[in-house]
Amino acid sequence: MDMNLTDSDWESSSDSGSSEQEEVEFSYGGRAQDIFSNLEETIGKIDDFLSFERGFMYGDIVRSAAEPSGQSGRVINVDMSVNLESIHGKVVKEVDTKRLQRLRSISLCDYVINGPWLGRVDKIVERVSVTLDDGSNYEVLVRNQDQLVAVPPNMLEDSQYTYYPGQRVQVKLAHAPRSTSWLCGNWRENQALGTVCSVEAGLVYVEWVASIIMGGGDRNLTAPQALQSPESLTLLPSVPHASWQLGDWCILPGASHCDVEELQNGFSRNMQRSSSDELFVITKTKMKVDVLWQDGGCSMGVDSQQLVPVGAVNAHDFWPEQFVVEKETCNSKRWGVVKVVNANEQTVKVQWRTLTEKEASEQMEEVVSAYELLEHPDFGFCYSDVVFSVATETKHLLKDGDYSGAYCLSSIGVVAGFRNGVVEVKWANGSTSEVAPYEIWRMERSEFSSSSAISPASSVQDLSQKIAQSDESSSNHQETGLVNLYSVGESCNVNILESSSFFLPKAAIGFITSLASSLFGSHGSTSAISSHSLCNDTEDQSDSEILVQEATEPHTISESKSDEVDMDTMVNLPIVGKGINKTLDSAIVSFKQFDMVTDCSDHHFFSPGKEVTQPPVTKSWVKKVQQEWSNLEADLPNTIYVRVYEERMDLLRAALVGAPGTPYHDGLFFFDIMLPPQYPHEPPMVHYHSGGMRLNPNLYESGRVCLSLLNTWNGSGTEVWNPGSSSILQVLLSFQALVLNEKPYFNEAGYDKQLGRAEGEKNSVSYNENAFLITCKSMISLLRKPPKHFEVLVKDHFTHRAHHVLAACKANMEGVPVGSSSKLQESSTTNSTGFKIMLTKLYPKLVEAFSEIGVDCSQGVALEP
Repeated sequence: MDMNLTDSDWESSSDSGSSEQEEVEFSYGGRAQDIFSNLEETIGKIDDFLSFERGFMYGDIVRSAAEPSGQSGRVINVDMSVNLESIHGKVVKEVDTKRLQRLRSISLCDYVINGPWLGRVDKIVERVSVTLDDGSNYEVLVRNQDQLVAVPPNMLEDSQYTYYPGQRVQVKLAHAPRSTSWLCGNWRENQALGTVCSVEAGLVYVEWVASIIMGGGDRNLTAPQALQSPESLTLLPSVPHASWQLGDWCILPGASHCDVEELQNGFSRNMQRSSSDELFVITKTKMKVDVLWQDGGCSMGVDSQQLVPVGAVNAHDFWPEQFVVEKETCNSKRWGVVKVVNANEQTVKVQWRTLTEKEASEQMEEVVSAYELLEHPDFGFCYSDVVFSVATETKHLLKDGDYSGAYCLSSIGVVAGFRNGVVEVKWANGSTSEVAPYEIWRMERSEFSSSSAISPASSVQDLSQKIAQSDESSSNHQETGLVNLYSVGESCNVNILESSSFFLPKAAIGFITSLASSLFGSHGSTSAISSHSLCNDTEDQSDSEILVQEATEPHTISESKSDEVDMDTMVNLPIVGKGINKTLDSAIVSFKQFDMVTDCSDHHFFSPGKEVTQPPVTKSWVKKVQQEWSNLEADLPNTIYVRVYEERMDLLRAALVGAPGTPYHDGLFFFDIMLPPQYPHEPPMVHYHSGGMRLNPNLYESGRVCLSLLNTWNGSGTEVWNPGSSSILQVLLSFQALVLNEKPYFNEAGYDKQLGRAEGEKNSVSYNENAFLITCKSMISLLRKPPKHFEVLVKDHFTHRAHHVLAACKANMEGVPVGSSSKLQESSTTNSTGFKIMLTKLYPKLVEAFSEIGVDCSQGVALEP
């Protein structure tokens, strides 16, 4: 077949194309432009529908979208308008949400009050009013959905609302009305068709979570029954106008709807609602908010699209009207109110107050560093927090019968705002008042979730079975808190620790000691890391684990040993243990990187005072530990030091030197390590000597170490422990390179997404400043009380590095970024004023501590912020 086209062929093809175009134009009748115009309009409607409005709640932390790395603010007021569409297609635009009503006055998860008790609505038995087609009214308490069956189509697809006004339903009647409805052909025995005119809560199942006297802890009132009538409950105040979302159904009072249909046979059926309200769905939202900024300024009516939420709040960010205390002292009698915050310089203007008998006296305002402040542990109120009035003078006088009516409703409320150092509270009785923060106490957020006798998955039928018994017996309730990932992990780790610490039998000690002597002479090995692993099920415990549990003394993480002292306390104490330092020669003593020592009494995983038969250890375990010792002795870098114990082959202690270019440079960091009986099939357990402070996202104040290599965090591949290739040396190197790195802020789970973004980099700089300050405090603390067997290292190290530490402090005061080796002119950022204020206070303490170990700091001068 010839595929080549001649000129004549091209001409005929062109003519054909032209004729086809004319045919198309003829077929559309010249309406192509209109069609494309309508298509464009349709696409515009779709785009408009898919354009979701950014929403905020009271108390949310936000930043300006135009300045994402600038100061943050707190949302203090919300105004919201919506577009509505009824089930009949009626559209109402820009309706103030304060006009909207919910389909029921009580909804799931609402908080209600009965006498002195606060509870949460867990289940509702609905009471539905129906206007039957014959014009009569019928009311149903829907214990079983067979009593009231929806007639398709169901316009409202919302699992929370089974029934809604205007819905067509089939009612199962106790006594069928004999009416002319049989003429319509829709009458059945004991059944009738009708239209729902109203839906309310008929019975309410409540989980009682707190009472007004729980704060005093001096009495226990009996909780009310779980099943309650709505008339006996009072709703806790809330801000429902700010919580509407796209797709929510609501009632707009005053939107009349009347629809009368003529039947084919000439009879009329009344479809009119008993009220003038109509059911609507929210099709579009628009929000404007008021924002109180850190610098004290207030922006009114800001479009929510001009703001961005702050995903990760800096630990050193504060906002006006926040209650704070000094970190160093935590003096409960002296507290402050934040007035102004300089977010760039990390400084805070605080108005200090001293709590006396029943009032607080105002003091002068002071500009302090953000790094020396903490949110007040008892006054950490947020918008919408549930609070109870403190009335200690009446608590002991009132009887059970007195906790009702006006007294209780005026004693339970929610936080509505803050002003001039007082808290604005909206009480359950509808009144609003301003109270001092010490005049109220907050129900902890963990109490907002509690278990109940009926499972949340149980049906209304299960609930109806309880109704018959509600007058005879009251339900038992058990309060539980919201699950906290870290607290759960630590509590489970207690069991792990209890089942892991063990002693070696004397025969094994002799064998190991002789073996170690033949291998290393007088050397040994120590590596100290302790980790609290993620909780694992203990149902499949091995025999060796069971033996360990029987043979060891329980060890609780929360219990601190007598020789562990809070770091802040140590920083402000005079040097102790000078006798030890005096015995050391002024010349530098060589400290071996790897050695064997005796006396592990201060080791975190040592359980003192219990002489028991030790669980057996296998030869493979001993061989593996020997191999670890050999690797440590041969391959340890010159910035890691390890000690092993002659009497406990399973215990090690390690000291790591902070690497240059990080906020941890020249610091010493100690870890206690225990090798479990199943090692290396299980990773080692590691405990960090924190001194009560947190300087890294992976290292907790409790000593917990979060690292995927220890199976205490999620990971995959080479990130997790591999029995065939992982080792203690790998763990130590991971601590030094991956944990104590140059930008530790991004170690926090999920924060790596902020890497390179303005918000993330700003928070990282602030985190580094605080990490360096804590590292300096740890230096002073270690000089006060060095860990056992590492006294020489501590003195040796800081004797060598003292001048470098002081020089770094001076460079940071001049503006060189923390952890940077670059000069000021080479850096695009400088350190904050708040950081310099703290460093100025810390510098003399460093000089004093270094001087007391014999370092000549005579050339050190006081720093000026």
